[in-house]
Formats: sequence, C-alpha cells, structure tokens
Amino acid sequence: MNTINNVKSFFLFERKVCDLLRIEQCHFATYVNQNRGYALLLRNWIKESHQKGDTANEVAQTIKRSKLLVDNINFL
Repeated sequence: MNTINNVKSFFLFERKVCDLLRIEQCHFATYVNQNRGYALLLRNWIKESHQKGDTANEVAQTIKRSKLLVDNINFL
C-alpha cells in the first residue's frame, strides 16, 4: 500500500511541476516514452527532487533557468 501512495504522491508532484511549466502532464509522459534518454533523466531528477523534499515550485524554477527545451514538450 505504501508503494501505491508513493507513486500517487509523485504523480501529483509531477503534475504540479508540469502545471507550473505550463506543460500538459500527458505530453510530458509521451515525451519521456518517445525520447527516453534525456527525458527519462529529467523525470528521474524530478522524482529525486520530490524524494528530497523540494517543492514543485523549486523544481519548476530550476528547469526554467536551465537550457532545457521545455517548449518542445508542448508540441508532441
């Protein structure tokens, strides 16, 4: 049961990050599934940030300051 709660908690956290980035979470999921490598690293980093206790806002701000092409995710 704890694993289900952890997955749900991460899903909600990732959704908040996506909302802050103005990205549809389903587009991000598609991006991860289609592009693997870098996209999967980004998802894993978001997950690690969640586990460390970072806020969704902190994560979104870090991504916005990075050189990521977040706009590309919107067009999948």
